[in-house]
Amino acid sequence: MNLITELYQFLFISSIIFIIYIFGDLNIKMYGRFKLKNETKFILTKFNKITLWISLAIFFTYLFG
Repeated sequence: MNLITELYQFLFISSIIFIIYIFGDLNIKMYGRFKLKNETKFILTKFNKITLWISLAIFFTYLFG
């Protein structure tokens, strides 16, 4: 049971890091678009979208579970 708990905590920390990465990338794109007047687009691939949803699910289930 201890191994499962440690794995779940590792996934929780990994999901936080991935969410921060996605939001950081979004902030950099927004800064470039609005402050520097560059035409940039924030594009998520299908893999990134699925991983983001899984990360959010792990994050919220760890907090509220």
